[in-house]
Amino acid sequence: MRNSQHWNSPLKSVMKDLQSDNRPTQNAALKELRRRFVGLDKEEQMQVLVHHLRREKSFREWAYSRLLDLWDESFEPIVKSLWEQYHEEKCAWAIIRHFPLSYVSKHEKDLAIRKNRPFVIRRLCEDKSYAVDRDKLTPYEYIWVLSTTGRDITTERAWSILVEATKDVCQAKDADDYGQGDTFSIKINKILYHLDKMDKSVITTSYRNWYQSSIENITNSQIWDWYRIAKQLRLDGIRHPYDILVDKLSMHLPELEMFTIRKNYSIQYALKGIGLKPNSLTSCFTLS
Repeated sequence: MRNSQHWNSPLKSVMKDLQSDNRPTQNAALKELRRRFVGLDKEEQMQVLVHHLRREKSFREWAYSRLLDLWDESFEPIVKSLWEQYHEEKCAWAIIRHFPLSYVSKHEKDLAIRKNRPFVIRRLCEDKSYAVDRDKLTPYEYIWVLSTTGRDITTERAWSILVEATKDVCQAKDADDYGQGDTFSIKINKILYHLDKMDKSVITTSYRNWYQSSIENITNSQIWDWYRIAKQLRLDGIRHPYDILVDKLSMHLPELEMFTIRKNYSIQYALKGIGLKPNSLTSCFTLS
């Protein structure tokens, strides 16, 4: 049997219950207003958000996530007070995005808790004189900050970031980094995406060619079909596709690290000089 439907209570009545001193009545009103939140007008939405901010943590966190898009300067005093009292990670979200840059800069260290750091640094990049500290960010976070703030990166630096990210992928051995049916690292794919947005296609095309050559042109269907069949047959020694991919990348890491990028310098020549067999990367990676 399907769930029964009910008529909505008059909005004026629910908003009145929101002001009640009786906690159960107030809770019921908040629950009802959450359900109807997207259909409320701005003034009513603001009242609902303020009531949530004045309640316990679970209620506050419901409001914090909505303040990112539904911001009004009138929220600044209460959000500032909550931040100074609780230092909650989600409370920092609205501060990082909406508070004056001077406040974010002054409280940079406190705001950059847990996963907030790249968002704080991206906001601080509004100051053109602000220098991004590479050591404070992961390879992906660093490229993401540069890409989303319109800053540039040298070809040499971009390549070194890809080398570092590849090492991290091989060392971390995190199976979640490969989506079901994929043969490409999700983390590295994100870096390549932002480098493409920064007009670094020479780098990204060359890296993709090295990557594909390193895994011996294994296709998604080949490696995952084999894995599924092996599991169905209950064969001994079944290895996850991720393990196979990481092993192949690790084998070719020395080759990747030896690549040198200079003007008018062919990587194919560099590979011959160190006795390595050129792969498909060398045909497209001559910079001028």
